[in-house]
Amino acid sequence: MASEDVSSVYYLDGVVVAPDFVFLATQLSSLDPRETAHTRCSTYNPAEQEVPFGYFDLEDNIVSVHAYRTLPDDKKRFACLGSQGAVHFVRGSTREVRTERLPGAGLVDGNFGGLMTNIREIGGQLWACGQNGQVYRRLGVDGWRRNDEGIRVQVNPAEYGPDRISEMLEVMSTAPMLSCIDGTGDNDVYVVGLQGFLAHFNGTAWAKIELPVDEHLEWVRCVDNDEVWVCGHNGTLLKGNARSGFKSVSGLDDHQTFVCLAKFDGSVYLSAEEGLFLYNGKSITSVKTKLKPELQDAWRLDHVDGVMWSIGVTDLARFDGKKWTRVDHPDNEPIGE
Repeated sequence: MASEDVSSVYYLDGVVVAPDFVFLATQLSSLDPRETAHTRCSTYNPAEQEVPFGYFDLEDNIVSVHAYRTLPDDKKRFACLGSQGAVHFVRGSTREVRTERLPGAGLVDGNFGGLMTNIREIGGQLWACGQNGQVYRRLGVDGWRRNDEGIRVQVNPAEYGPDRISEMLEVMSTAPMLSCIDGTGDNDVYVVGLQGFLAHFNGTAWAKIELPVDEHLEWVRCVDNDEVWVCGHNGTLLKGNARSGFKSVSGLDDHQTFVCLAKFDGSVYLSAEEGLFLYNGKSITSVKTKLKPELQDAWRLDHVDGVMWSIGVTDLARFDGKKWTRVDHPDNEPIGE
């Protein structure tokens, strides 16, 4: 259905369901998320919908989304993670929503876990991470369990009096602020976060991994057990694994903040505010899409079946390995010359 709200939107997150099917979380530009809990979710699926973009609204601030790609078309489902620890499961055909909660997450209703940041399917199960070293794993319907012993730092302000504020702040400063989670199975999971934090779960315990950098880390992507990529601030790009360690492959001239990455067609693509970049095994270079104008920004990358999508804050584009095609959101002014 077409949106009746004329407010423009910007993209929060997105996931590719099929080569021409993308599920997107967007924020209305007219709303302040600090004051109003609201996200407009969109499905771009021109082959199956009356109009290319369909939408539905969630009364939550969604920070990360997931799509179950292997389900039949009439049973497609999406999972939307809210910043305060709600996980909304949406049936694609009916827009029916069922909500589960992460125990102790968020900063409302007496919880002090901290805000959530990322959700990912690992080994057939959903995992989620967030502030203060929070990691949760879903073992079934309403079956979320904490999986963060050894890295989580719990702080309950009620346990600190007025004369112990500095002590509480010191404890909080040691807490890992996690930004992303990925893995190849329940015994091979990675989390990354601020101040160069990288940890690995081997199925039994978490172990922090020492790195050659201490920059804020934004994204981790596991190609397989041996090939793991991490990106972040000040041009950080790392390659390695928990067994062999990680090495930096970026150059001295790389200074962008890389917020997401994906390996596509043998190369590693990197998202940044300045646009899209590519690591070809030797150096990091700017991607020339031949779009007019070039990509305005890049935020999230995802691909399936030989097609990659770049989801920027305002710019959405599809790449089939040969040609880039821009897709304009109907609520926004078209991007043109």
